[in-house]
Formats: sequence, C-alpha cells, structure tokens
Amino acid sequence: DDIEMALANGRYTIGLLALDEFEMIATTYHNERYDEEDFLSLFRHTIQHRPPFKVMLAGSQTLDEFQKWASYLINVQVVKIGYLTAEENRQLVERPIQNFALQYEAEASQRVLALTRGHPALVQLLCYEIVTLKNDQDTGLRRRVSIADVEAAATKALVGGSFFFLDIQQNQLNAPALSLLRVMAARGEGALVSRSGLANQIPHTGDVEQTLALLLRRDVVEAVDNGYRFQVELIRRWFAQTS
Repeated sequence: DDIEMALANGRYTIGLLALDEFEMIATTYHNERYDEEDFLSLFRHTIQHRPPFKVMLAGSQTLDEFQKWASYLINVQVVKIGYLTAEENRQLVERPIQNFALQYEAEASQRVLALTRGHPALVQLLCYEIVTLKNDQDTGLRRRVSIADVEAAATKALVGGSFFFLDIQQNQLNAPALSLLRVMAARGEGALVSRSGLANQIPHTGDVEQTLALLLRRDVVEAVDNGYRFQVELIRRWFAQTS
C-alpha cells in the first residue's frame, strides 16, 4: 500500500511479480502446505485492484488444463512463447554480442537451426556447448565453426541440458505419450510415422488420438501430411537414446 501510494497513485507500472512453473501450485496445495484458493485469490485481487503491479505466470502447461482455476484467472492474457524465426536464430547464433569473434560456416549455422528449430533455450544450450568446444581446440581452428563442431556440441548438449529434457519426460507427459515418442524417435531424424503405424506398434496404450493430442498440445510432435514427427531434432535424440 505504501509503495503504491508513494509512486504517482498508480499511474505507472512499478512492480512485476513473476512466478515460474505456475502449475506446481497444485502439487504444493495437495501437500497441504497452504490453501490453493487463498493463493489464487491473492493473484486475482492483485490483477484487478492494483494496476501498478503486474503478474506474470509462466509454465509448460496451458490454462485449459486447469479449468478449475478459470474464475481466478479470468483477466489473464495468455501469450504462447514459440520458436525463433530463421533470422532471429541466425542473429542469436552468429551475433549474440557486437564484434563476436566466432565465425560460423553457413551450413553450420543452418544446422543449429535444424537441430533446435529455433527453440530459445535449446539454441542457447547448443551455442554454449559450441563455444566451450571451440575454446578447447587449437588456436588455428578456434575461430570458425563447422558442421562437425555443431554435431559434436549437440552430443554434449544432451548431457548438459539433461534437466530440460527430463522435465519434458517426467513432468509434461504420461506413460502412453512416452511410449509413442520412443517409437517415433527410433525411426530417425525427420521421419514421419502414421497414426496407424503408431497404433500397430503400441496396441496397449489406450486412446492413440488422445495421446497424440497431448503431444501436439505440448509442441513435442507435429502433424505433417499423413503422419507425425518430432518438432525438434534434439528432443528426438534425447528420446532415442533413452529408449
């Protein structure tokens, strides 16, 4: 109250309350650490009655998966974070800072995009591994990135970014979805798998359509022509190696 009164009576945005992994509220509530409704009511009251304070809730699950919270989040605007464009990806890879000393061969820069699809976290992860790899090379090789460097860094990224991939595996998907992904991952990079092919491979996973809907909603796979494939190659490689 004192802060809001002191700063122009609410004419300016003066505070941002950011809460990551918002869906964990449900888990904490079920563990009886606090009352879920009181917590959500606090957010709703802040959004409605304290304009200078903004609330940002981030998570991997969509609000339609938490329909019971709809009345508390009625004024929330949903913003989906997607992939970087090809140009945005190129800028982040090749020019993350001014006068960046590392030069990418055109094919190497394109390979980063092919492996990550411009997923912001994975581009950062892969480029970190590339820089680390180049720093360990002889000075004559250190300034230029080849496709071989990108592939070597991709292998390291699966280890260095294991918590990212484990979150998908353990917190975002169910057992039938994981079974489908492992079948798809084994087919190789860019492979399309038909719905009937998935149903034949995994006859006991229940409703394949429902499982595919979950994978599509999570942006793990995409529908292409008459089949399905992984959206991101690095994620496919993770599931291929953990099959």
